[in-house]
Amino acid sequence: MVEDEVPSDGATQALPDQENVDLADRLMERFQPEGGQGLNAMLSNRAKSGAMVLAGLGFFIWITVFFNLDSTASSDDTILLNFAFHNIAIVVALLSFLAAIFSELGSERGRAAPSLMAGPMQFFAIIYVFEPLATGAMGDALTVEEGLWRSVRLLVIFGGAYYGARLIMEAYFLVWLRTFCDTFGFVPGAVQQGLAAAEPEPAEQDMVLELESVA
Repeated sequence: MVEDEVPSDGATQALPDQENVDLADRLMERFQPEGGQGLNAMLSNRAKSGAMVLAGLGFFIWITVFFNLDSTASSDDTILLNFAFHNIAIVVALLSFLAAIFSELGSERGRAAPSLMAGPMQFFAIIYVFEPLATGAMGDALTVEEGLWRSVRLLVIFGGAYYGARLIMEAYFLVWLRTFCDTFGFVPGAVQQGLAAAEPEPAEQDMVLELESVA
């Protein structure tokens, strides 16, 4: 973090750079915490909910994909990379999770690179989700019912991983915001006001003295 040292009331005060102030303002507007305690409660709820969603997703994958794995679920009947279905489930979860993380980083940080990485990940995850249904409808490797059941499971995995990752990233941003406020002494909800109050006022008295000495 870039810090500018600005004298205030005879002391040297470290102020955040404008990029971090803008990020803090965007996070304040997005989450609208009610003071420090509200921010802490929001952080805890996001982290707990994200962990619960990911734990539930892992349980769902184990029960519906890996538990009593049958021969049809392990057959290589996919177009992309010839992955088996249980491997596809893991790939979809990872792609969806990473796409959500990079998408959140690109959105809040205002960076193009994370969003450019998130786009292809999300695209290929969606392709994998609907590929079994298309294979069942247009090919002989799967029946329509088998393809639909696979696509439904992959869709749940895609949505659960994406939603869980967003909750984790929201918790991460809230941790950043709390650290920002604690470091620079800002009250949640008033970042720009706190920064403006920290700026030193022009020394008008010194200017008057200089003019008098010239006269």
